[in-house]
Amino acid sequence: MTSGERTTRPTIESVVSQLVGHVEHCIDDLSSEDPAAAVELYFDPVKVRSLPAAELAGGECSIDGFYETNVDPTRPWILYADDVHPARARFTILHELGHHLLMTAAAELLDSIDQIGGSTVAASRVEESVCHGFAGRVLIPQRIVLSTINPAALRAEQVIALKEASHASWEAAAIRAVDTATTKAAVVLVREPGVVAFAATSSRMAGRGWTRGSAVQRDGALARALISESQRAIKDVFRWDLPFAEQLYCDTVRIHEHLALAVLTERPSDRRFDILEEVEPAWRDREEFCSRCGEERNDGWCELCRGRRCWSCGSCGCDRPLEHPLCPRCFLRNAFNAGSSVCRDCEQNEAG
Repeated sequence: MTSGERTTRPTIESVVSQLVGHVEHCIDDLSSEDPAAAVELYFDPVKVRSLPAAELAGGECSIDGFYETNVDPTRPWILYADDVHPARARFTILHELGHHLLMTAAAELLDSIDQIGGSTVAASRVEESVCHGFAGRVLIPQRIVLSTINPAALRAEQVIALKEASHASWEAAAIRAVDTATTKAAVVLVREPGVVAFAATSSRMAGRGWTRGSAVQRDGALARALISESQRAIKDVFRWDLPFAEQLYCDTVRIHEHLALAVLTERPSDRRFDILEEVEPAWRDREEFCSRCGEERNDGWCELCRGRRCWSCGSCGCDRPLEHPLCPRCFLRNAFNAGSSVCRDCEQNEAG
């Protein structure tokens, strides 16, 4: 390498792009309603077969299927669960095709995956992310993404539109949406109360994921996603109770009684504040203590001001701050304890 040359460190996005390049000749067929037939046609001797979900237990992938090379030495198999929605099955089949390509025609990309991961365990997670991205890009063409997603302001409505414009699953739409995002963003699917079913994150999230089955913040927007029609710009914690947790703004939309879609971003979706970075949202946790009784506001949420309620008196940010009376001792407008004739500061001074 000469002094003028520079090495470019590989990224998940660059590896995904190279992997997609291996299927450009048949991408239209792979993105059809029957990718299984296309896989067997173009990637012989691979065979695709559905199995009862119970027989898939123990597979390394988290998306209802796996790539198997040990059952039959003459051909590899892509196996997927037979009890999932067809759109989800399509995503699984293409995800596993990604693993097949990394084992065969695109094996040179494994060096890049090892370099990104830095360790065996981390490289395995990177490979999963690459195959996720590969499936998403095959199922949802770039032209649909460009016409649907705003990279600087990802919203739940955009993810829904992306899903409706393709044959893709919700998982694929989530991955494709965050692939384009230029800000910190995560798309989370909730299928049972208080539990993450699937999460996809943008490159700005530094590779931090959120695995299926993880718990969400109690009383947060994600915890209420299946019981509220929609929620907007409510603080919640990504990777709740896990290392590298982060507080973000959360929007949720209930798709049906067993599925809710959530988008977490670093900026609130309330348009009154999108372009006014110097103005804080009215519901931001600037008041940690109740202006009425002085106790901590840490209980539940108010749907109007989107702030926490006081555990003692139940008040929230909707209440106007109390006009404190003048203290007869220090002649300042300070807070009084109940039943006291002087302010709290003077009471403390007396006690001292």
